[in-house]
Amino acid sequence: MNILILYPDDWRHDSIGSEKPYVLTPHLNQLAKEGIRFTHNAVTTSVCWMSRASMFMGQYASRHKSYKLKCSKFAQEENWKHSWAYMLKEKAGYYVGHIGKWQYWDSPKSTRGGSGSSKTSSKTGTQGGGDSFFDVWNAFEGQHWYKKDPITGNGTKIHATDLAKQKAMEFISSRPNKDQPFALTVAFYPPKPIGLSREPGRQFEPTNETRALYDNVTIPEHESMHTYSSLPKFLQHSRSEAPNRFYERYRTSDHYQESMKNYYALITGVDQACGEIIKKLKDEGIYNNTMIIFTTDNGMFHGAHGLGGKWYPYQESIRVPLIIYDPRMPQDQIGRLNDSLTLNIDLAETILGAASVKPDDLMQGRDISDLYLPSNEKNNYHSTASVKMQPWREDFFYEFQYDHNKLIPSSTALFRKD
Repeated sequence: MNILILYPDDWRHDSIGSEKPYVLTPHLNQLAKEGIRFTHNAVTTSVCWMSRASMFMGQYASRHKSYKLKCSKFAQEENWKHSWAYMLKEKAGYYVGHIGKWQYWDSPKSTRGGSGSSKTSSKTGTQGGGDSFFDVWNAFEGQHWYKKDPITGNGTKIHATDLAKQKAMEFISSRPNKDQPFALTVAFYPPKPIGLSREPGRQFEPTNETRALYDNVTIPEHESMHTYSSLPKFLQHSRSEAPNRFYERYRTSDHYQESMKNYYALITGVDQACGEIIKKLKDEGIYNNTMIIFTTDNGMFHGAHGLGGKWYPYQESIRVPLIIYDPRMPQDQIGRLNDSLTLNIDLAETILGAASVKPDDLMQGRDISDLYLPSNEKNNYHSTASVKMQPWREDFFYEFQYDHNKLIPSSTALFRKD
């Protein structure tokens, strides 16, 4: 079975049309109707680089220890061997690709190009490190718009979402052996904000076409937007980054409306790109042999609790969307909402399970298909008992170990479903 992971940045659980009708995501809504949407999915660390490492490794940050931005231990060669991507490529013969945001290299001594620059292209470049991990490696990040293709240096102005879509469709159509299963991660940089502009909405740069869809919409403010004074004192530190992000993006009604309209317009652009990539699978005749996972690396406050950014163990920060389309799914499960407490560390074992590969011993999650596949559909290696025999989790430990000069304090929490 093929594996496709659609993986945008900074997108919280309720920023989809099935939760908020004014957010235009028709293609993701349709994917959920053909699969399952998990309404209580969360990340174990809410910041992009640590969460992405957890997704690839199926491990808590305290195990993969990738605490340092752009210089992560999980992406060093010996550690990478415990990732699902390595296991699919080296043990199961998959053709494996990565497109878009990466944020790491495989050695602390490696060099990196400037923000948004081409790090490597399909194993031909010298920067980035990921070219040794994937058969196809097209990494680019840090911008919403490019003057030309940052991988090839050719072409004209293009949006980052469209560039990721284009590279994904090229991967699907040009894979050298159409009988070889593939695994592709499409890591969209949008809707993540860029820069430090304090002008209304300027940290979010959608296309004119998607932005026009929100011209006549008023975005409701979160009910806790003006409760900052009731937060724990360590979150009210004068140098804390979260209130600073709030000030940049949401401090006036105009700031809030422009930021959120532009943000949702970026989301609509990603939704459209996902729709075209899925259509490509159907056109190639492989949709019914491809598991599709749509999820994100962390949530966003968007002014909730008087905060911007993410990081802290509030639901707006740690809960993210999860939609799984699985061709093995029984008819009575298709289109359902599932409120089980799933985690980003579950994805590694879920991916390996779909490929009939035994999970690595260091992985700490659980195959999510336990929640929708009958036990008799499981592969014979599968060590996880059915949900009836071994109930699904009702809580999990949240960790954020960073504390960068009090700008973003560390935090831990026990998150319970109730």
